[in-house]
Amino acid sequence: MPISTTTRRAAASRRPRGGRNRSRRAQRGHVFLGLLVLLGLLAAGVSWLAWRPPDVGPALAWLIGGLVVAGWSSLAFWRRDSFAAAKLLLFCTLMPVLFCLLWVINAHSFGGPATWVGGASAVGAALFARYLWREWRRVEVLPNFLLEAANKDDIHELDGLQFCAGLSRPEEGPVPLELHVLVQSCVDAERTLTLKLSGPSQTRVHYPDSVTVQVGPGEVGQLVVPLHLLPGARAAGKLYLTPSISGPGGPRLRYWRAKDYVARIHPVMQVLGLFAGVIAWGGGLSVELPVIPDAPPPRPQLPPERWKVMWRPGLEQLQQARAA
Repeated sequence: MPISTTTRRAAASRRPRGGRNRSRRAQRGHVFLGLLVLLGLLAAGVSWLAWRPPDVGPALAWLIGGLVVAGWSSLAFWRRDSFAAAKLLLFCTLMPVLFCLLWVINAHSFGGPATWVGGASAVGAALFARYLWREWRRVEVLPNFLLEAANKDDIHELDGLQFCAGLSRPEEGPVPLELHVLVQSCVDAERTLTLKLSGPSQTRVHYPDSVTVQVGPGEVGQLVVPLHLLPGARAAGKLYLTPSISGPGGPRLRYWRAKDYVARIHPVMQVLGLFAGVIAWGGGLSVELPVIPDAPPPRPQLPPERWKVMWRPGLEQLQQARAA
């Protein structure tokens, strides 16, 4: 299969207004809908436990209200991300099965409302587990270049894009170091990827504040960002990459899923978490900048970043992936 390579630079003016925050809003929307599902099911479960005939009016109202909230938020979550919704609903249906099983063991009795609830939850858990298994086992139509080029533990995924980062020393060129970011689209829609770079002081290394590129449906490309470590500077430390993604929704074309990108936890939040009894660290995407003693003097301005399309699906491949 031939690999066609083109080069283009996406200007910041092509980025949709507010695109920097859309991926964060999407993540918050997922969290909000997930919490609504849990709260609705919790309200329904508590009202069912509080059921005391003949005065069942308040409990019935809470039961119906909780189920309505859980059902609506589950449907909205499923439309946003069916895979993530299925994982949440699998957890929500397994918990009643476990509780009802413990109740049957302690009561030494089968039958009654607990058994019916446990049986219905078991059927739901089996359906969601089957859906997840089918998603994991789906046959890929488009090639997975990123998985072939990098270790799967180094690949992150966010809002339909998979990416990993590394450093390279060009043999010739105006800069002694380059940041290479491999990007692979998994959805049938164009995505705008913005990478914000931060961390080292500009007195040690020169780098752009942010880079923006357009990634087409199912496209695979490489973003090359020039870096210039200043001569005589000590180790610059870690260069952090913070991605934000915007673009319309689209069906999935690649079904292998990388680990979800988790934003870096700020040191201040780590300290505050200790007072609350929470130990948290890690997250984010970063590369360790080396010391280059023979680095040439920096130019007044860094060369522009480069976006190289390494592979783009043809119309026939897109149609096959959409029909899969």
